[in-house]
Amino acid sequence: MEEKDILQEEVVEEKVETAENSENQNKVEEKVEKPKRKSKTQAEMQRLVEENEKLQNYAQRMKADMENIKKRNENIARDMYNDGKQDAILAFLPVVDNLERAMELEMPDGIKDGLSKVKKQIETIFERMNITEIESLGKEFDPNLHNALMQIDDEANSGKCVQVYEKGYKIKDKILRHASVVVAK
Repeated sequence: MEEKDILQEEVVEEKVETAENSENQNKVEEKVEKPKRKSKTQAEMQRLVEENEKLQNYAQRMKADMENIKKRNENIARDMYNDGKQDAILAFLPVVDNLERAMELEMPDGIKDGLSKVKKQIETIFERMNITEIESLGKEFDPNLHNALMQIDDEANSGKCVQVYEKGYKIKDKILRHASVVVAK
């Protein structure tokens, strides 16, 4: 064989090897799979989805904030109403005290009957408004309910309220006015 034929055979063999190598390389690349690039529309769609989620979260937070503000305003309105009611009752209590003092005085029966009817109306109003008198006479002294004006010596009733100067009142569990009492020691 001639030299030319040998060279051609070598070139053919190289081409076959190169073709085989490139086929193998393609197979390897197919297995590795390059990450797919997102198209512009897919990227835009992803951005819009994320923005939508952010806006929905923001809307939910705003809704919760509005509900909290509504509850807070309702509480403030209720407290203001109760404070106004309490102030009105406190201004009215001295009138009730004077009415009770007047009923203890000697007077004609017609006047006494009229005063007792007024007192009954006041008691009805107090009952409707959940205002109750703090029971004090003969009860143990309680600084949460009573205001001690003085102490007297009385061993039989030690620690008890023996005289009431001014009745105390409460709405449910809230003290409107402490009872002013004399306590035995």
